[in-house]
Amino acid sequence: MPGIGGGGRGRGGAVAAMRRRHAQWLAGRGGRRANAGGTDLEGADLTGADLRRADLTGENMRGARLTRARLSNAVLSGADLSGADLRACSLVGADLGGARLIGARMQEANLAGANLRRAVLRDADLTGAHLADAAMEGADLSGANLLATTWGDGAPAPEPVAAPAPFSMAGADLRSAALAGFDLRGADLTEADLTGADLRGADLRGARLFRARLEGALLDGSTLDGADLGEADLRAAHFAGGPARAAAETAATAPVAAVPTPTGGIRPGLVLAAALALAASVALTFALPALLGGGHEPLPSAAASARPAAPAVAAPAEVALEAVGPEGSWIEVREGATRSGRLVFRGLLGPGSLRPVPLGTGLWMRVGNPDGLRGTLGDEALAFRGATGDFTVDATGIVRRAD
Repeated sequence: MPGIGGGGRGRGGAVAAMRRRHAQWLAGRGGRRANAGGTDLEGADLTGADLRRADLTGENMRGARLTRARLSNAVLSGADLSGADLRACSLVGADLGGARLIGARMQEANLAGANLRRAVLRDADLTGAHLADAAMEGADLSGANLLATTWGDGAPAPEPVAAPAPFSMAGADLRSAALAGFDLRGADLTEADLTGADLRGADLRGARLFRARLEGALLDGSTLDGADLGEADLRAAHFAGGPARAAAETAATAPVAAVPTPTGGIRPGLVLAAALALAASVALTFALPALLGGGHEPLPSAAASARPAAPAVAAPAEVALEAVGPEGSWIEVREGATRSGRLVFRGLLGPGSLRPVPLGTGLWMRVGNPDGLRGTLGDEALAFRGATGDFTVDATGIVRRAD
């Protein structure tokens, strides 16, 4: 169905009139609160619309264009927003209980404090969305993309009286998601990709993580009692103390292996005999030149035998990445010149954040907001400019790759 413009005739005129009356109502100059009330909003163009506190309960808004719209504290319970464009939309405190958002585009949307209980967000794209304090009980996020989402400040939530209703994020893309302290009890995360996710202090009791990817995830302080981790990928995942510390402690406490005898013991006599034989061999080595008439040969001095000092090895070069501006930038960094290289970092750099990255032989980078990122390599400034795209960095500088 064709989109509805804000200033056309027919349905477009009805939408424009609704927006005008709502603006008057918000300003306290009469008007009327937006409630659609029979206005067809399917495919409507509401780009940048100010619909704060609007009542759009149960409305059909499939495919509506709501980019940068202001819907804070709006009531959208039971509304159908499947396929809608909600990029950078403000939904702070909005009521989306039971709403259908299947395949909705919600990148960078602000859903802080929103009610998403029993909402259906299957296959929705929530890349970089902000979900702090959002209520998610019973929500269906199967197949949703939650890459680089933020869910709070990392402070563990107080223990609620009862566990929340389980919700599904089976198969969801949660790479680098910030889920520290989040209550995920009983959540279905089957085959979800949680690579590099921050789950520190998260409550995952009874969660289903069967075949989930948790490579490099931060799980320090998380609670996993009763969680199903069957066939989960936990390579390089960090638990309390970290994998490096655990490996070091294992190595430090490992017993020294001894060669057993056929009866399982060590023969002290054989050990002593071997030691005496070795000592005799060493003594003979030093005495033999004197016995053969070479005793007048002076021993080499320490200065003569000293090897020349190895040249100092320069410290590995680093690329300093700094997020600038009010939004910062989402970045993915990999070793080498292609996306197939080893992952170094993937996540959102908030405004003012600084992250040094070893240059090695070079880096491949995907940058979500190039204008929000500043880079330096030694004294050289690296210019990230333009729309979202791929870059390579090496000792000669920076190159933007063709799309």
